[in-house]
This record gives sequence, C-alpha cells and structure tokens, in this order.
Amino acid sequence: MPIVTFTTDFGIEDPYVAMVKGAILRINPDITCIDIANQLKVGDLSTASFIIENSYQYFPTGSVHLVVVDPTVGSGRRAIFSIKKEHFFVGPDNGVLTPILSETFEIKKEIGKKSNTFDGRDVFAEVAARLASGEKAENLGNRITDPVRIKEPFPLLKNNKTIGEIIYIDKFGNLISNIKEEQVPQGDVEIVIKDIKIRNLSRKYSEGSKDRPIALINSGFKTLEVCLNRGNAASFLNSQVGEKIILRGKNE
Repeated sequence: MPIVTFTTDFGIEDPYVAMVKGAILRINPDITCIDIANQLKVGDLSTASFIIENSYQYFPTGSVHLVVVDPTVGSGRRAIFSIKKEHFFVGPDNGVLTPILSETFEIKKEIGKKSNTFDGRDVFAEVAARLASGEKAENLGNRITDPVRIKEPFPLLKNNKTIGEIIYIDKFGNLISNIKEEQVPQGDVEIVIKDIKIRNLSRKYSEGSKDRPIALINSGFKTLEVCLNRGNAASFLNSQVGEKIILRGKNE
C-alpha cells in the first residue's frame, strides 16, 4: 500500500491540504494520505524538521513524506527530495529537511510547474505520488551534494552539565527538549528550568502533582520533557521554545 504523509503549515481551516491530496490521488487513487501535522506555525522550519525526524520511522519503508513549510515559495530556491533508510522526503530546499538529508535530488524543472505560489500542489504532490507509485528517483530529479541546511539545536556538555533547550511544545503544554534519552545519565539527576529544580525522572504523568512540574522521557520523541500532571507546564512556567534546560548529576 503506497503511503504519503503530510507535515505542513497549511492549517486545517483552508482547503490547501485537501487540494494537495487531490492532486496526489489524481495520479494514483490507491495512495493512502496520512497527516502528521498541518498546523505548524507559519514558516517554522525547525519544528517541522524536528517532527519529521521523529515521526517517519513509525511508517513502513517505502513511504513518502511531504514536508512543506515554504516561506520562500516562488523564489529561486530549489525543489528537492531525499532518500534515507528507504524512506522518501519531498520538500523545498530551505533547510526544512536538514535532519533527514541523505541521498538528495533536485526535482527536474519540467515537473509540475503550474503556478508561482503553490508548489505543494503543483510540484511536490506530483513527485510524492510518482515516488510512492514506484517510479525511479532518477526519472524525477538530478543528484545534488549541496542541499541547504539549518543549524540544529544540539545540547552543550559543559562542566559535567548538559545544557539543552526546549525545542517543541505540544498541545498539552509539555516542554520537550533536545536532550535525548541516551544523554540522560543513569541514577540520580537534577533538572533545572526557570530556576525550578526537579529531582530525578518520573516514569509517567500521574506521578506528579497539579502544582509541581516533573520531568520524564517523552514516549513519542524519546527526549527529556518537563510536564505538569493534568496541567500545562508551558503556561505554569511561562516558558517558550528556546528556554534553557539544564541536566546534571544530583551531586554535581
């Protein structure tokens, strides 16, 4: 079963996502279209990159992932697709595909160009549908070695402390950091955010109280998260994306 996923900033109030799906299904009505996230902040390349990096592996190999956050649509930026671990990623060459860039192709100029403002429907949809239908990559693009990359927010290790940051806030107000599960030391730890000190990791949300944040490993993204049991940690701590979070051994 061919699959095309969607990660966009198109929203759900307008018909744009449906138009792209319609363009795909006109090429191959047997394709299954699956939404990953369509309500990203407009132009938010970093969040789109984070979401697709942590979502694609849950789909079967051979899936095609359409990632369209494209504030430079209509400019001279290239349209590309990349192949990594037997998955295909299609989108603009503006850095949104940074964490999954591998074998990369520039989409051929003659494919699908019908307007200057809707490459998601007119270019990326056609390429996604044709890749999902089994067409060879070489028919659709020319190999490139210089795709645009954005700076990825990696944690900093300093004086036996891991200094990370909040890179995503989900709809529940959970503060999701860039500190990966394997970077969290075994044993007692202390997490500091907004001058709040959290002792050790919890295993589940119910271990916390309504007025005291806890920390745990987010099951979806496998990174360190600060949350509030039956509450909104982002609002409680008045925290935003970019907020620093420090992880250290309890006795450091």
